[in-house]
Formats: sequence, structure tokens, C-alpha cells
Amino acid sequence: MERPDELTLRILARLADGATAAEAAVACNVSESTLNRRLLSLRRAWGLENNTQVLVRAVRVGLV
Repeated sequence: MERPDELTLRILARLADGATAAEAAVACNVSESTLNRRLLSLRRAWGLENNTQVLVRAVRVGLV
């Protein structure tokens, strides 16, 4: 499993804490488009279908 970079980990942590995508993007000082591209990249790398699955996987493996 590909380990996300630090920015993506910060994004995942914000989302796991309940932030919306827009709120997480602002908190991480990136555009919402950048946030979505990073999540899409993880979905593809991890073979998942949606962002909820990405967050569940990140929590289960201890990334957030």
C-alpha cells in the first residue's frame, strides 16, 4: 500500500475529524480541486471506489 505524503495525511486527518472537503482544503491551504485530485490518486493506488473507503482504510492502518 502506497503511503501518502504529509499534505495528503493532513487532508485525511481533517476529513476524519469531520471536516467537509472545502473546510479541509482551507485548513490545509490547498484548493478543493487539489484535495480531490489527491484523494482520487489514493483511491486508484489503493484500489478503492470512494473517499469514504479511503478514510476507513487510512484509519484502519493507523495513518490518521
